Amino acid sequence: MSQAKYLVNINLMGSSIKSTARYWAFQAIARVEGDNAYTDLVLSSLLDKSRNFTKDQAAINEIVKGVITWKLLLDWIAKSFLNKPESIPQDIIWLLWLGIYQIKFLNTPDFAAVNETVELAKALRLHKWTRLINAVLRNTIRNANSIQLPDKEKDPVRFLSVSQSHPEWLIEHWLDEFGFKKTESLCIANNKVPNVSIRINPVKTSGEHVERILQENQFSYKKSKLPGFYRIAQMDSAIFRGMINDGLITVQDESAALVSLLVDPQPQSVIFDLCAAPGGKTTHLAELSKDAAVIVAGDLNHARAGLVRKTANRLGVNSINTLISDALHFPAKEADCVLVDAPCSGLGVLRKKPDLRWNKTNTDISLLNVIQKNILQHAAQLVKNGGTLVYSTCTIEKKENENIIFDFLEKNPNFGIQNLETNALLNRFLTKDKMIRTWPDRDNMDGSFSVKLKKIKGI
Repeated sequence: MSQAKYLVNINLMGSSIKSTARYWAFQAIARVEGDNAYTDLVLSSLLDKSRNFTKDQAAINEIVKGVITWKLLLDWIAKSFLNKPESIPQDIIWLLWLGIYQIKFLNTPDFAAVNETVELAKALRLHKWTRLINAVLRNTIRNANSIQLPDKEKDPVRFLSVSQSHPEWLIEHWLDEFGFKKTESLCIANNKVPNVSIRINPVKTSGEHVERILQENQFSYKKSKLPGFYRIAQMDSAIFRGMINDGLITVQDESAALVSLLVDPQPQSVIFDLCAAPGGKTTHLAELSKDAAVIVAGDLNHARAGLVRKTANRLGVNSINTLISDALHFPAKEADCVLVDAPCSGLGVLRKKPDLRWNKTNTDISLLNVIQKNILQHAAQLVKNGGTLVYSTCTIEKKENENIIFDFLEKNPNFGIQNLETNALLNRFLTKDKMIRTWPDRDNMDGSFSVKLKKIKGI
């Protein structure tokens, strides 16, 4: 679909409407849904254009991500009060999602959610639909407790799909893999808004200095069990951006930190990061090695490789050498450690990327398996005798994790899984197969996987 079809009337709005978070939120939703665009990219572009409305950026972000996350449930509620939902234009459906989301999930007074959605419809020159929008939203308020969801016992797939707003194929797959209780727990965790996790940059600052800034500016935060990490619940956005721009901190999930800790970079060690962009793990490796390792970071895309350099410059680390390279044709050998942060489905980060759940299929995972196996096999050739190979993903799928490793070990008997049971920090995330897994519902982190393989003899 073309975004022009849905946004043509937005430019006709009055300035007062254009200054509201709901205007910008609707514009973003129309882009994401109408063009199948990525939520983060749409929001970034939109907020760049709307800098005069910076006070509303948090609200815009919350509304858009919330609507996209919960759209299946919002759609179910809206269509429960429509006689012929298939005849309703898509932009009206999006307006209903926007209104229902405010009623169900925000602290917006009911009358305000109804009135503001109706006024937005008028500004969009959709006057003939205002009575319907008003009726559906008021019915949602009056009959909130009587909306019938799919039967939990007779159709658990559809029940979880609608009530927790996840695609049916994914629910069915997880039910087969994990069972009902775990699947429901994962869905609930995926729908929660996570705290922001930050990493302190020891090259430029200290934990004590950053904590002092957080306290002085009344941030709500908690120190992580992982060294150098904090979880931020509430913040001053301007101060936070300033800390990032000054290179004092990096936004990074704690699950990603486990990968760098698994690599355990030492000064003077040679590390290849084959899929480095945008550089979060790469720069963490530099920081952990006191900026004294030799890190070669590659990415196939020129612009993405540039992101690694930009991040390294911001943080003031000098031990990273970037190159434009396909991971299957990495132009170097004899590394102490090779990191493969593999391309994956990303099904462990659904709480942060709400549109991802709607844009993935089982076929995507099968295609990725081929890529993952090929990259890992090539990476093995770059490890020196006695060196290590670390494989990681941000997905909870066995097909992309354990199954990849078991297949690799069967074909490469000169590698074995390194025992990490003596590492108290990593031990609590170990599986029975000595691999690391994190879960959004159990650990309040992104879902991730990593394993450290040691090359025990030459090929």
